[in-house]
Amino acid sequence: MKVQEVLIDDRKRYLLIDGDNKPVVPVLKFLKYLDNIGKAENTLKSYCHYLKFYFQFLNEKEKEYKEVDLDLLAEYISWLRSPYQSTKVVQFQQTKARRSERTVNTMMTCVQSFYDYLMRIEDYEKDLSEKTKKQVIGNHRSFKPFLHHISRGKPHDKNILKIKEPRREVLTLTKDQIQSIHDSCSNIRDALLVRILYEGGLRIGEALSLWIEDFDIGSTSIQVRESKTVSGKGRRIYVSGDTMNVFQDYLIDYHDADTNYVFINLTGPNKGEPLNYQAAYDVIKRIRKKTQIDITPHMLRHTYATELHEQGVEISIIQKLLGHSNVQTTINTYVHPTDDTIRKEWKKAHDKMKGDNKENDFK
Repeated sequence: MKVQEVLIDDRKRYLLIDGDNKPVVPVLKFLKYLDNIGKAENTLKSYCHYLKFYFQFLNEKEKEYKEVDLDLLAEYISWLRSPYQSTKVVQFQQTKARRSERTVNTMMTCVQSFYDYLMRIEDYEKDLSEKTKKQVIGNHRSFKPFLHHISRGKPHDKNILKIKEPRREVLTLTKDQIQSIHDSCSNIRDALLVRILYEGGLRIGEALSLWIEDFDIGSTSIQVRESKTVSGKGRRIYVSGDTMNVFQDYLIDYHDADTNYVFINLTGPNKGEPLNYQAAYDVIKRIRKKTQIDITPHMLRHTYATELHEQGVEISIIQKLLGHSNVQTTINTYVHPTDDTIRKEWKKAHDKMKGDNKENDFK
């Protein structure tokens, strides 16, 4: 099994190719359906890779994709977690799982979506989505649903194939680290990219999709052209005057290509073409190597949200700036007070309580 990239109408598409070098037709139709309903290119790529693993597993089990049942899907989860990634290896001792719980859940969501598509669109009779759910009573949700006061205590569906995920420790950067990262940029384009990711809290895809006309120099703001969420698309974010100056210097000194995209390749055979994900991540890798800081583009977004929260900006405002449709997502995922902030707030409260109780102190 292999994933093959093809270019159709100037857009990348992905095919799953079997051992006989032929496309896997049901996966081809599924990806085409996702493409038609507007799924992002990265989603199509990820889903094709996820289904490659699934069909590889089916081949090892000598099963057809239509022969699936709950037991087989449960075994597939174990296969994904196994460090040996083989149905023929027996594990006798505890070893580190090959993939995290979050990754496995994402891959299983893809497989379940594939079967949902088959049931709704293709001639497939099994309704796996119903079999993978059970009715539970309780309020173990990450956020309260609409009309919570009415639905509270009533049964709701739970995916029985979903693995419990440990709470992720989300990392942020210090002011000194941010400065080191900025200073390590080898050119003004990379410095501008880092500034926008940090000061605007943009996702890497949102930054790469920016056009020159999205920048409003007068109000030092940027309108987000493309986003993975409906709430994120078209939102306006704000950056410093210094960043706008860097933007203007970059356009004057480097951006002489015939394209509206802000971030372009400055050298090589693709010079002048829009910067793609791989090239952007190569920039981050170079920064990581220079600074020895284990940075990712999303850490800049986390840091941005956390700093806004620590400066007293309302959660609802941070939600809008990040482009979240649900404020609970902002609270659960992006707002993380640092140890320093926690200690300062504790000391402030402690000193206040001590002052209030002075007259009651023992003598």
